[in-house]
Amino acid sequence: MKKALSLTGMMLGGLAMGFAQSSSFTLTKMLNEYAPVGSNMVIIGSQLKSNVVPGKAKVLFGSTEAAIVRLTDDSLYVKVPENAQSGNTIKVLAGGTEKTVPYQYKDKRNMIFDFESGSVSEFTTKSSKPGAIDGKYIRVEKEIPSWSVIDFVQGNVPLPADVVKNPENYVFKFEVNTLKPFDANMIKFMIDGDYHEVNTYLWKSRQTFDTRGQWQTFSIDLGKMINTPLKESSAKHKVKFSYHGNGILDADMSFDNFRIVPKED
Repeated sequence: MKKALSLTGMMLGGLAMGFAQSSSFTLTKMLNEYAPVGSNMVIIGSQLKSNVVPGKAKVLFGSTEAAIVRLTDDSLYVKVPENAQSGNTIKVLAGGTEKTVPYQYKDKRNMIFDFESGSVSEFTTKSSKPGAIDGKYIRVEKEIPSWSVIDFVQGNVPLPADVVKNPENYVFKFEVNTLKPFDANMIKFMIDGDYHEVNTYLWKSRQTFDTRGQWQTFSIDLGKMINTPLKESSAKHKVKFSYHGNGILDADMSFDNFRIVPKED
């Protein structure tokens, strides 16, 4: 009887250990939230290879399963399924636990600029190089002189009342693609900003940024951009993105889907 109890305890202990191992992986983000249907999406996390077992684990876009293509300890590669939809929540089911990837697939909430309509940029294109991520996009392919002002996107846009009142609860996101490294000059993202300190986020090139021709999602805490309260009485707000910094940049950078979405922990 004691032996049977001992074996049962060992079995239960083993199951508990297995469950603990499977629940230890984390999911941090999608490398490209707008990865096209049929392409490989990279989900970034930790302890993935030891916990997410192909053939047993599942990755779901909404209710649709996606094929697992490759695994490393910090990256999970999946093929975006044919009927993946904008706004899908992506979940990973492994070892008896279910975890959600932060933010939505092709999130279109509070979209500021998607370049499908209007004339907010002279750089709007359908160029096959680097190729669209979601319809029209902008591509800045030119030499940017030191401290010149090049406004590559600008427009007056309405913002949700809660974004205006509580910017610290939101994230400013967009997709970016570099065919040449961003290694000089500076990009300034402004919402009712002044190019310097007021409501201006400085994306400095102290460290080279280079996606090597691949689209990636870039995120900025909106609270780091909005340091002076926006006027709640304003129907629209001046949004402007500009090159303005030190050093000559040989630019070939593309952008799409500028949006503001609720922050997720």
